[in-house]
Amino acid sequence: MSLFKKKKFEPNFPIIELDASPEEVKDILSKFSSVERVEKSQGEGVDFEYVAENHETRINVGFSADKISFVNYLSDQFNNNDKKKAQKLDWFINYYGTVEEFEEPNDTGFMIFFHNPKRKLTIVFGLHMGPIRINSHVNA
Repeated sequence: MSLFKKKKFEPNFPIIELDASPEEVKDILSKFSSVERVEKSQGEGVDFEYVAENHETRINVGFSADKISFVNYLSDQFNNNDKKKAQKLDWFINYYGTVEEFEEPNDTGFMIFFHNPKRKLTIVFGLHMGPIRINSHVNA
């Protein structure tokens, strides 16, 4: 019975590659939803952001000197319980490297930080609402 079949997380929103240009990001996001350019980003060292959202997911992409600084994915998808949130986090870890590439996570009680020095990025996972943030350290 497919009713009891275990479902795996597959994002139903676009995933932004960290080497994408502002034009590429805007094009990708515009296929997902309308895109707003925010000039006064709240992120330190961020020149501007593109923001797109639908009924389930909000994506923010911050740029510094036309290079991606961060990508935020705030989605209700797979947020029903801790097990589903963990499956979502696992998908992102495997998408942005292998488990072995990541250092031991740092857990603050509200967020968990997964640093991948090989790929020069950090995945930040919010424990309460299940947001995923990818910080690029290529420019740092």
